[in-house]
Amino acid sequence: MLEGVVIAVVTPMSKNGGRVDFEAIPPYVDFLVEKGVNGLFVNGTTSEGLLLSIDERRRVLEAFLRAASGRVKVIAHCGATRLKEVLALVEHAQKSGADGVGIVTPFYYRIGEKEMENFYAKIGEKFHDIPIYLYNIPSLTNNWITPQIATNLHEKYSNIMGVKDSSGNFSHVLSLINDTPDDFSVLTGYDRAFASVLFAGGKGCVSGPATVFPEFFVKVWKSFKAGKYSQAKEYQRKLTKLSLALGDGASIPLLKAALEWRGVKVGGVRTPLLDLEEDEARIYKERISKVLKEVGLKWKI
Repeated sequence: MLEGVVIAVVTPMSKNGGRVDFEAIPPYVDFLVEKGVNGLFVNGTTSEGLLLSIDERRRVLEAFLRAASGRVKVIAHCGATRLKEVLALVEHAQKSGADGVGIVTPFYYRIGEKEMENFYAKIGEKFHDIPIYLYNIPSLTNNWITPQIATNLHEKYSNIMGVKDSSGNFSHVLSLINDTPDDFSVLTGYDRAFASVLFAGGKGCVSGPATVFPEFFVKVWKSFKAGKYSQAKEYQRKLTKLSLALGDGASIPLLKAALEWRGVKVGGVRTPLLDLEEDEARIYKERISKVLKEVGLKWKI
């Protein structure tokens, strides 16, 4: 079962985002593994996964799996507009040795609970031997995974075993934890609630800002596991300051710029995204630098 600090990785690219920079993936993964993270979530939102071709997504997953080399778990995001592509990506992830897959809800079209369950059922019916994690991010999809949907799917397909919830709604996260079976895993994509979610029975986080500053995420997790709850709360306060300075991970160009400032080469972003302008980058770096002094971290790794 997936737990702890799972990094929503970015995809290293050329300066203009035109091609994936596969050579930059191993040192990037080494940086994260050496910081003590538990897993990598590849080809998701932060990875610009939906801006990559299906072939690029396959090759990116393979590159992260090689770089990780079994040191941490690797989860492949396999969400796509068409079910046929989802199934093809899950099949590839399974054959490639991924530790599990994450699948975002259908998006663009608003759908009901029956349609949502039918969508995931078609995946669960075909794949039985790989862990499947639902991915709830309604701010981008306009569709919600409710506790009832999660429960129904888990009871029918035991390998649909968890959810990554990026709703930013703490009440909804609590409902997913409290109103689903005990063996159903809930991970939050809401950084500010990481420690609170752990205290409530959640299993971990999947975070974009953690790709830049994994240190306090790891400290929160290790403190919680050791039963040092006051210490976990203190680390959470520092984590929250850093996440806020990074805009809660909403800007992929900012995440990539901040990684470059840490000395991790990840390049530019793909259209329609745009790299930060010079003045914008300067303001962000000054703001984050001030927070780093407050929490006792340095830019360089």
